[in-house]
Amino acid sequence: MNRKYNKTIAKKSLGQHFLNNELILSDIVESACINPNDTIWEIGPGTGNLTNYIIKKGVKPYCFEVDKDLWDMLKNKFGNKINLVEKDILKVNWQSYFTKDKIKIVANLPYQITSPFLFLVIDYFEHFEQLVLMIQKEVALRLASTPNKKDYGVLSLKLQYYFDCEILFDVAPEHFTPPPKVFSSVIRLKPRTNKPKIDNLDLFWNIIEIAFLNRRKMLRNNLKSFKYSVDYEQVCVNAPIDFSRRGETLSEIDFINLYNYLQPLIIR
Repeated sequence: MNRKYNKTIAKKSLGQHFLNNELILSDIVESACINPNDTIWEIGPGTGNLTNYIIKKGVKPYCFEVDKDLWDMLKNKFGNKINLVEKDILKVNWQSYFTKDKIKIVANLPYQITSPFLFLVIDYFEHFEQLVLMIQKEVALRLASTPNKKDYGVLSLKLQYYFDCEILFDVAPEHFTPPPKVFSSVIRLKPRTNKPKIDNLDLFWNIIEIAFLNRRKMLRNNLKSFKYSVDYEQVCVNAPIDFSRRGETLSEIDFINLYNYLQPLIIR
């Protein structure tokens, strides 16, 4: 199932690992449920291995590629079958590529841009219908994690506040050229339809970040860094959440209850 790809073309500085397994490439595109009228973004098309399967769905994807050495190859390979955007996805003005239609993203993301890319996705979450992404398995576990698991943290809560996250399958290193040192996972993100309403998201995330500031410490120790309008011992005693718990044990609804309780008490 594997084709022979040029091993010298991948650039370590850009974190390039080109997926070369035809079955897995096909499975990724099938997981995105692409229709001919969909607006598709592919991030880092590289040698166009995944692009081949995307255009078979009858769409003309926007392919964002930062590597200048790949631009001519992609143009020669696909011609006008793709919209090649010769820019860094982290620096491009995303709003200039938004339309009235929601976007599907299908990508084998370079590991090094995963976190900043996801934070941009969160900033513009309302413009996306679905994302199917190949990322480092360790990061995928963090994104999909739940309370009381070692992978659970701020990133888990932040992403899951905006998206339903599902790990579809894992991919071994030998399916890439060159092979990475870690396993990868394909995840699917869909915007939540029941996203809770929080009137001060900055404070909400600040509380969560402080709660996880030292994972081994109790809420009582971490949350005392805020300034309160009442005595801190009173804050601890009257809280709807046991302050002897650690942040990693709290669910989203627990943090919402904690936020609702602390918001009028915190001096800002």
